[in-house]
Formats: sequence, C-alpha cells, structure tokens
Amino acid sequence: MLKAHRVFVGPVALGAAVALLTGCAPTPQENVSQACAAASAYAAALTNFKDTLKPTATVEQVKTARDQVAKTYEEMVKQSQDVAKDRADAVKTGQQNLESAVKAVPDDATLTQAANSLRDETVKLQAAASDLRSQLKC
Repeated sequence: MLKAHRVFVGPVALGAAVALLTGCAPTPQENVSQACAAASAYAAALTNFKDTLKPTATVEQVKTARDQVAKTYEEMVKQSQDVAKDRADAVKTGQQNLESAVKAVPDDATLTQAANSLRDETVKLQAAASDLRSQLKC
C-alpha cells in the first residue's frame, strides 16, 4: 500500500510543479500593468522629493524622500526592464545623475543652496519617468 502511494504522489507532485511553473508566468499585459504601477509609484516619489526641496524642510525630511525615490526606483527598474528597456535605461541614467547631484552637495551646504541643482535633476528625471509611463501607455 505504501508503494502505491509513492507511485501516485510522484506524478501528482510533478504535475503540480509543472502547473506552477507554467501558470505563474505573468502575461504581457500583467507585465505592463506591474510596470505601470511601479512607474506611477516612482513618479509620486519623485514629486514628493521635489516638493520637499524647500527652505523649511529638514535634512531628515529630504533624506526620507530620497530614500523613497531609491526604493521605488529599484521596483520600477525590476518591473519595466522587460517591457520598456530603452525608456527604463533613460530613467536609470537620470537616477544616476540625481544620485551624483546629491553626493556632490557639500556637507556644510544649506538646503537652499542645494535645492536648485537637486530640483533641476529631479525635473529631468521626472521627464524620463513620464516618457516611460507614456511608452507603457499607463
């Protein structure tokens, strides 16, 4: 009886594994939907970051907004790379430029001094993210 049970379990397990592997792959439309959702979250984080660049903002508020941009950026790249590679690459370049601009801000600079260059890079990055969302038809 035990032997018959093993013979039955093997094919069932194999069938379940095949079903999981073939049934879990997202459709092209699901890929686009996921990429759109990630691109929208990223765009919102960029807007929040840009809006944080005001003289009344604290350094902690700017860092928190920057961290949210980085988090949503990683997810956006992951979700859009297969469906809009050229636009995703343009966003990658813009993100790298923003990160460079943040690193270039001297430690003793005031937020007001840093805000203009960071805002300019953010605006460019928002344009690249908008192009990505347009290509995905979000």
